[in-house]
Amino acid sequence: MLRAILFDLDGLLTDTETLHCKAYQQALAEAGYVLTEEDFFQHWVRDGLAIADLCKIRRIGKSPQELHDRKIGIYRHLVRTELRPMPGALEFLARVHGKKMLALVTASAKEAADVVLDTLGIRGYFDVVLTAQDVVRRKPHPDLFLKAAELLGLPPSDCLVLEDAEKGIVAAHAAGMRSIAVPTTHTRDNDFSLATYVVASLSEIPEEWLDLKKPEATPQSGVATTRSQSSE
Repeated sequence: MLRAILFDLDGLLTDTETLHCKAYQQALAEAGYVLTEEDFFQHWVRDGLAIADLCKIRRIGKSPQELHDRKIGIYRHLVRTELRPMPGALEFLARVHGKKMLALVTASAKEAADVVLDTLGIRGYFDVVLTAQDVVRRKPHPDLFLKAAELLGLPPSDCLVLEDAEKGIVAAHAAGMRSIAVPTTHTRDNDFSLATYVVASLSEIPEEWLDLKKPEATPQSGVATTRSQSSE
């Protein structure tokens, strides 16, 4: 039985991955390092690594904490001036609110997630909000999703995960949860073979899937796919 929906934030509900990228590009440029958009999406979004990892790998002679703090300041300004929800995101939240338990499960830092939730005014939708500070291991490890299920008082099998990136789908699978992948232009080359379904946007998720019932017809290729189709 589906009793809870676990949402990612960046790239799934909000177009904030690009804002994270811009903020880190500016913070790192001030430290004399050029971060490309391609490197950002590979390092943070696909691989699930952090600024400390980048500093170590690229031998950046700057404190990771100082870079993170500078990035957060830039990010807050960008959120307040450029933030936009992803297509169908607010409508989907309204559609499922009150029908299922909802949790926000993001690998972003708490201060980054807070400014987005408050700017969009969507915090009240969620029964549980978890961020990077709530676990030791971030996605693609299952820890965040397992903790969300624990706080909701549910077994993992009663939870459905919505994610836009490979690391989140891998984490959901490791947690024993079903998942729906909603790729963006930056993540559509990710491996979503572990996802239960793949759709083009949140607005295209059928009611049957939210109840975990078998769809009446096979989804069309390119719009929505089952796990077996998505791995072809």
